[in-house]
Amino acid sequence: MATLETTVTASGGAQSSNDTRSAPAARTKTSSTAILPEGQQRPSGDSDEILPDADDAQEPAEAEAGTNGAFIPTQSQSQPQQQQSPPPPPLPGPRATRLQTLFASSLDHTLAKVNWDNFAACYPTAAARAPQALRTVHKAMIDRLGELCTAEFAVVMRNRDVVRRLNELETLSVDAQKRRLAATQTEGQTTPPVAPHTLPAETVMAAHLAPQRKAQQQVLEERLAAVQSANAARFAQLTAQQAEAGQLVAALERALADAEGAAALLDEAATGNSSGGADGGDSTLVSELARETRAAEVEISEI
Repeated sequence: MATLETTVTASGGAQSSNDTRSAPAARTKTSSTAILPEGQQRPSGDSDEILPDADDAQEPAEAEAGTNGAFIPTQSQSQPQQQQSPPPPPLPGPRATRLQTLFASSLDHTLAKVNWDNFAACYPTAAARAPQALRTVHKAMIDRLGELCTAEFAVVMRNRDVVRRLNELETLSVDAQKRRLAATQTEGQTTPPVAPHTLPAETVMAAHLAPQRKAQQQVLEERLAAVQSANAARFAQLTAQQAEAGQLVAALERALADAEGAAALLDEAATGNSSGGADGGDSTLVSELARETRAAEVEISEI
C-alpha cells in the first residue's frame, strides 16, 4: 500500500507539473486566437501562430552566439583570480619540537588520570549492568578529548606563529653562543663572560643606546670633517691674501723709499742752488719739485 501511494503521488505530481508547464502555452494560444469584436479587423501580417516567450527568444540568441564563436565573458570571469595560496608552514626546530613533545606528553598524562576505575566509579550502575557499553563510551570520550585538545593546540600554534618565532629564537641563541665562543677564543679569556641579567641598569641602557649613539657619532664626525675642510680652504685663502698684501706693502715701501730719496736729492739741489747763487727760476722749480715730492710721500705713507 505504501509503495502504491508513493507511485500515485509521484505520477500525480508529474502530471500537475506537466499541466503547470503547459498552462502558459495554452494561455498564449488562447490569447492569440481570441475573436476580435465586430468592426475591428485583424492587422495584416497577423497569424494564429504562438509567439515565443522572452526566455524562449533568448535561447536561440545564445545558441547563435555560441555557433558564431563569440564569447562574452561575465564580470566574475573577467576579473583575475587574486586568491593566493598561503605559504607552507615552516618546519619545527628543536624548541618547537620539544614544545610539541611536551604538550603531547602532558595531554597523555592528563587523559591517563581519567582511567577506567575512576570513570566506572562515577557510573556504578552502568558499570555493573553494561560494562562493555560503558567502556566504549569511556574510550570514545578519551579519544574525543584528545582530538579536541590537539586541534585547539594546533590552532593556537598557527594563529600565534609559534613555530617561526621559536625558530628565530633558536637561531638567535645559536648566534649568541657562536659569538661568545669566538670572543673567548680571540681574547683568551678563561672565565666565562658576565650574564646579561646580572649587569647594572646603566650598563644595559648603554648597551641598548650604543647603536643610536654610534650612528649619531658618525653624523657628527662627518659634519666636523666638513667644517674642518671648509676652515682649511678659508685659511689657505687668507694666507694667499696675506702674501699678496705683503707684496703690495713691499712695493709701497720701495716707492716710498724712492720718493724719499728723490725728495732728499731735490732738497740738496735746492740748498746748493740757493748757496751758489743760481738763477731764481731754477731755484723756484727745484723748490716746487721738492714740495710735490713731499706731498706724494705723505700720500704714500698714509696709504
